[in-house]
Order: sequence, then structure tokens, then C-alpha cells
Amino acid sequence: MLARLLVLASFWAGLAGCRASGASESKKTDSEQVPSASKTRVEVATLRETQAALRLRVPGEIEGSRDAMLGAALGGYIESISVTAGSQVKQGQTLVRVDSASHAARLEQAKVELAAAQRELSRASALAGVIPKAELDAAQTRVDAAAAAIKAQQVNLNYSVIRAPFSGTVAQVEAEVGEVATPGAPLLRLVKLDPVKVTVSVPGRDVVALTEGMPAQVTTDGAAGVLTGKVAHIQRAADPKTRSFLVEVEVPNPAGKLLPGMIASVELASEANTKRIVIAQDWLVTGVDEVGVFVEQNAVAKWRPVKLGSVVRNQVVVEEGLKQGDRLVITGHRELADGDELLIARSGVCCNDGRVAFE
Repeated sequence: MLARLLVLASFWAGLAGCRASGASESKKTDSEQVPSASKTRVEVATLRETQAALRLRVPGEIEGSRDAMLGAALGGYIESISVTAGSQVKQGQTLVRVDSASHAARLEQAKVELAAAQRELSRASALAGVIPKAELDAAQTRVDAAAAAIKAQQVNLNYSVIRAPFSGTVAQVEAEVGEVATPGAPLLRLVKLDPVKVTVSVPGRDVVALTEGMPAQVTTDGAAGVLTGKVAHIQRAADPKTRSFLVEVEVPNPAGKLLPGMIASVELASEANTKRIVIAQDWLVTGVDEVGVFVEQNAVAKWRPVKLGSVVRNQVVVEEGLKQGDRLVITGHRELADGDELLIARSGVCCNDGRVAFE
């Protein structure tokens, strides 16, 4: 009986030893397969030089390059209207006359008063030394006042005739002959349709890449094909409500097919003349006193301070600190420190239109 118990004890001890040995081998195998917990899992992109390009497509509204509501400064009886809606006019052409006859009559009256004052001054001058000097001065004052009155009446007469301030097309006529216009009331609208301008709103992150004079492509339902224009003006302050900037694109319109109020689509494209290193702004890391990135060298993170150039939407040009062929850490970089070991989860090539092409 005792011998039998010894045999069973020996059997179970051997079995336990086998299990322990197997567990040890298993742990050893697992430890060889599992990477060190100190390595940081990241993605990297091999840098290639590219162009810092902006391609922006935004809707806009067509307006005349010049647009004016013309009215009578002094108001009065509308004597004549020499144009209709759609009329083509030249700069300086007479469009409307408002109370011109009465203003012309007042001008003639002022001229008569000036002539009388000049005769009185002539007689007073002939009696200089005989009559008091105060009378001579009074005669001169009346002449000066009459001359000033003529100038004032001439101004009023000019205001009574509404002339075209620029060459263009009469878009609206809001008056009839025989009506009495109130001072400043709009009587007609004059627009210049060649060229036209397309006004678009551009966010702040994009407007910094635009320059006045750069080309623009314009399409609209009102005209077939693509029209080429240029950026004529960039507003220097954002709209306080939308935080966007108004940009005016000038487009030739010799056929007059583009009309104010039409909706157009504007494509703005800015291309760099030379290729540069361009990366996403999100790949940058802000240090205590500098901005930089992490690059991968032999599975180790290396800190690189960089000098940045112009911003193009969500991308930025790197002037110094990176070169073609560098392997830039693009994910997991915010948890890194210089010298950290890396586990490369995925790698690709940067960049195609701001995107990484992964292998």
C-alpha cells in the first residue's frame, strides 16, 4: 500500500513539472513575439517636395463693376428724361433734367444783379476821394456778393441736369416727366457691365493665400464655358458677422451676357513657382519656445525644430528643418519625446494634394 502511494506521488509531481516547463516555454515564446511596452505606435510619411497650391471653389454674385443710383440733389419738377431702361450711355451724357428752367432763370437774374453792382462800383470809383471810403467799400462788396451768387446759381443749374458719371447701361428708370422729385430721391440706376465683378466670401484661412491680380475661373448658367477673370480687390477687414473676407473678381463681359444678380461659381488657384516641403499643420508640435516635428530614424523619434513659411488652407510650407526623404511622424507624435522608441504601424509618402499615400 505504501509503495502504491509513492508511485502515485511521483506521477503527479512529474506531471506538474511538465506543465510548469510547458508554461515557461509558452511565456518565453509569447515574450519573444510581443513588442516592448515602451515603444510608441505611430504612422510615418516619407516627405517629397510638392507645390504649395490653393484650389478654392466658392459661389458668388455678379455685380456691375460700377453701379449707381442717380437722383436730383435739389429736387423739383422733372422736365425731361432722355433715356429708357436698357439704354447704352456715354460718360457725361444728359439723362434727366429737373427744374432746369427755373435754375437757369435765377442764374440770369444773378448776372443782371452783378452788372448793376459793377456799374455802381464804377461810379463810386470815379468819385474816389470825394465820397467816403465806406461807400466805395460797400460798392465793392455788392459786386463780390453778386459774383458769388452767380457761382451758386451755376452750381444749382449743374445739379438740375443729371448726367452719366460713367459709361454704362441704364438698368432702371424710376421717374416720369411731370413728376416733382424730392431732393436726393433716386430717379434711375446706371450700371457698368463690361467688365463685371463677382463678389465672393473667403474664410480667413484661405484669404492669406490670395493676391490681387491672380487669375480666377468663373462659370455661370448665364454664359457657356469657363470665363477667365482676375482678383481685383481683397477686403482688408473681415465681416464681423461671418468672419469672412469679401473678394472681388473682375471678369470681362463684352457681350453683356453676365448680368447683376446672377449667381456664379469662382475657382481660385494659387500655384507656387518652385516645389517646396509642404505638410499638414496638424503634424506640427509646439514646444516650450519653438515649433517642430518628430522624424523617425532607425525606429527612434528625433525632434526637429522647423522654420515655417506661408500657410495654404490646412497646410504650411516648411522653409527650414525638413528635407526630401525625411520620415515624418504623422500620428502619435503628440505623445512623443526625443529619443522614444517607435513601432511603425503604417508608412506612406507625402503628399498628394495634402494627403498621404500609404503603402
